[in-house]
Amino acid sequence: MHHTFGYQRLEVFQVAKRAAAVTVAQRQCWVGLPGEVASQLERAMVSTVANIVEGAGRMSPKDQRRHYQIARGSANEVAGCVEIAALYGTVPSAVVAELHDLLGQVVRMLTVMSRPPSA
Repeated sequence: MHHTFGYQRLEVFQVAKRAAAVTVAQRQCWVGLPGEVASQLERAMVSTVANIVEGAGRMSPKDQRRHYQIARGSANEVAGCVEIAALYGTVPSAVVAELHDLLGQVVRMLTVMSRPPSA
């Protein structure tokens, strides 16, 4: 019997997972970037997905929001690393556009999910 986790039903998880799949499929684009850009990009992408999953597993809405805020920051960090890679010319423009689209969707959804309830 296959168990479905609650996070698997979240659209934000599905979109973040697609972005992660693109970064994995395009790993050759990150090779040769200066400093720790490649590993930073990968860590931030893992953090994005992992914090969405962890937030979905928290019982407290405040804890959920905190993890969604961390995921949002990490998604922005990935986008910044992609920008740097684009400056070095290691990433095809179509990949940059796809990642910007996916990460933009993730950030928009997490922005809403991170908001405290209205008073």
